[in-house]
Amino acid sequence: MAPTFEDYGLTVADAQSAMSANLHPRMLLALCHGIYTCIFLVALYYIAESTQLTRKRIILASTITFLWCTSTIVVGLQWHSVNETFIKHGLSLDDEFNFAISGGTETLTGSVFRALNTILADLILIWRCWVLYGGKLIVVAVPSLCLVTETISIGLILGRFAVSAVGTSQVNWTLVYYSMTVATNSLCTFLILFRIMQVSGVGASLKTYRGIIEILVESAVMYAAIYIALLVVYAYEFYSPNVVVMTAYTYPAVISYSITGIAPTLIIARVMAGHSRPDDSWTRPSLPHLQSPMRSLAESLRFANFPENSTGTQHTPANVDVEQGRVLDIAEGERGCDDRT
Repeated sequence: MAPTFEDYGLTVADAQSAMSANLHPRMLLALCHGIYTCIFLVALYYIAESTQLTRKRIILASTITFLWCTSTIVVGLQWHSVNETFIKHGLSLDDEFNFAISGGTETLTGSVFRALNTILADLILIWRCWVLYGGKLIVVAVPSLCLVTETISIGLILGRFAVSAVGTSQVNWTLVYYSMTVATNSLCTFLILFRIMQVSGVGASLKTYRGIIEILVESAVMYAAIYIALLVVYAYEFYSPNVVVMTAYTYPAVISYSITGIAPTLIIARVMAGHSRPDDSWTRPSLPHLQSPMRSLAESLRFANFPENSTGTQHTPANVDVEQGRVLDIAEGERGCDDRT
């Protein structure tokens, strides 16, 4: 006889809460994926609009296409699981619950594609950070180490899924995975924000809509924010003695599935559309907002050039003060003399 939810120490309310967390977040996932699909199509339009089909454009287009395809597969697997759980096995709450906790190959397959999405999105964020700092590897060394740790933790999680090793480890590798993901994208977000402020200036970056959009898109703030929220909610539910069934973390989790693809797609779309700064502009030694006011004033001055005579000397009109390098107003000079007399 199949176990019931009572065998797991759950009440009817707990089981219903668990099944609601199995359905409602997936409805939210479908909505988020629809928004993601629109952004993906716009990005493809900007890439296809260009007459120059360079190697870089092909690689970037392939990257965001792969991200969207893996995200679409995850959504399809999630809704197939909904159909299996609530339609084919929806005769009773016990049947729904038993099928939902059984997992199976769909859970493993979906986890693999989600892991590929996350790793690739973090790689794109590290690449963008590397570009903004002029190819300095030392800048992205720590985020890269966090990504390696994240990849290792993902491998251990998938390995436990494959062998169904539940409760055999003293380490919560899911929490390690979320922590390393937050560390990777938070560091990259901070470095990109700092670089934008350094190049554009704090005031210039926040005074225009273009500057605000540059900050939000280039730094992938929403990508870091959703994973921070996911980490906090997951850790709270996991360690809280009052939480019987972990349900709240599933909402930021499904949003993160789409945000993982949306954030790098927006970055690449902005680059392909020509709205981002040229790559060499991030490493120019002289920046307009860093110049002193006197230097800017001196560069804006323009002096008159006078024709030379046959002996090679310049004809200087009487109303030009050569020593001071400026043109005097005769009328103003005469009024000044009258005032002194």
